[in-house]
Amino acid sequence: MMSVDFPIRMLILAQTGIGIVGNTLLFCHCICSLFRRHVLRPLEQIINHLALANTLVLLCGGIPQTMAAFGMKFFLDDVGCKLVLYFQRVAWGSSLSTTCLLGSFQALYINPTNSRWAELKFKSPKYVSSSCILSWIFHLLVNIIVSMRVTGQENSRNISVKSDLGHCSRVFVNTITETTCSVIFSSVDIICLGLMVWASGSMIFFLHRHKQQVQYIHSTRKSPQISPETRATKFILILVSMFVLFYSLSSAFETWAYLFDNPPLWLVSTSMLLTSCFPTLSPFLLLKSDSHISSPCSFC
Repeated sequence: MMSVDFPIRMLILAQTGIGIVGNTLLFCHCICSLFRRHVLRPLEQIINHLALANTLVLLCGGIPQTMAAFGMKFFLDDVGCKLVLYFQRVAWGSSLSTTCLLGSFQALYINPTNSRWAELKFKSPKYVSSSCILSWIFHLLVNIIVSMRVTGQENSRNISVKSDLGHCSRVFVNTITETTCSVIFSSVDIICLGLMVWASGSMIFFLHRHKQQVQYIHSTRKSPQISPETRATKFILILVSMFVLFYSLSSAFETWAYLFDNPPLWLVSTSMLLTSCFPTLSPFLLLKSDSHISSPCSFC
């Protein structure tokens, strides 16, 4: 008999395939830009790291969930589970930080030259690449603790307190470790989401102000032209908003699942489905907006 979570995991399979294709195309597009100009512009550097992080999220999350849907529960041993969940968390954290960096960079760029952010605006392109690399290093280090909290399905038989993730099991280590994990991950998430809210607010303010400034021009022209900066800002604002939406939904389901000692598999699968939505959809949005998000960075 088909399990309740089987259709959800089939959606995850389709989502994984589509997302990997999209992120591969995005990554190849950035490589082509590198060959054409021998240098990647700041936003392209950020997008490159985002494509890599999204691909890892899909590979480490979607494929194991799909294999578990076909009844292959013991295809990962203890080491395999630790590595898969570790790299999934690293990739998800890097996706969060990179999306935050993308929104913040665009918010700085569209600020007027005479604003208080002017100095940071012109210095920021120099630190984009190092910021992305530091983000990866940070998440590689901070997520080491994740490997202590998961184990293979076969090893979990002797552990009484656990959460079945379908292909692995999450174990309760001790109160101190669990509290430390919650504080670290929550702090990082709150900081990044706070920066995203600031960046989104700045971009909305810019779009509103820009609309007021060109209102007269729009009334006198039959075919008003939208500036590349405005188009780029709109696309990045949509991207950041999409991340916040899916992050909030997946976090809600993950928190709900955490309340159970052994959560229903459909709940775990739904959380994974929502987690994979952003990595799947974002590359296509970025590919569509590519001609608009690359042009604003010509000053770099």
